[in-house]
Amino acid sequence: MKQGFSLDDLVHDLEPVRPFNMVRAIASVGAILAAAAALIILSKGMRADVMAGDPEPMFLIRAGLLLLLGGGCGWAVLSMASPAVGKHGQSWKMALAAAALFPLAALVIAMTGRVEVAMSNMRYGLDCMAFSGIGGLATAIPMVLSLRRGAPTNPERAGWLTGVAAGGLGAFAYGLHCPFNDVVYIGVWYSLAVGVCALLGRLIVPRLIRW
Repeated sequence: MKQGFSLDDLVHDLEPVRPFNMVRAIASVGAILAAAAALIILSKGMRADVMAGDPEPMFLIRAGLLLLLGGGCGWAVLSMASPAVGKHGQSWKMALAAAALFPLAALVIAMTGRVEVAMSNMRYGLDCMAFSGIGGLATAIPMVLSLRRGAPTNPERAGWLTGVAAGGLGAFAYGLHCPFNDVVYIGVWYSLAVGVCALLGRLIVPRLIRW
């Protein structure tokens, strides 16, 4: 066994590493999101109102909140790859607060008994979860690779946020096809899709990014 400490030996083992680039990471996530949306549209079709150029207001609200959720949490994830003194990534808190409007509204409306659309279309709801999950998995890949290249100080939070971001972006991609505007349907099935992705992120991502 070698004795002593040699700086020369350490320097000899050094290899150049490409530094983390936020712009490149965001572009990768955006490109994969666009590809996932295109595949969903090609396989399932686009919403009729969007295809006609006259989208329903509920579609715009849902799409905007999902983009806010996925984008806000995704930004926080990528920021965790390069922590610094004074850097505060709180965008995910505001995104989560905004996205909570749908499940809360769904709960209020469900208490009145108006749940027929959500419950009678479970097959479509399961499709929503499946396709959102697949799209989310794809968008999670560049985020996880960025975390592995960087230095996240809180792997557990990184896992949660990666899952929420991926779920939000995957649900946005599927929403370009989803024909339902019912608040309870959106609050139930889209929340489940994001929630499952968040749980998977918490269970899987920290194992992949630990130092």
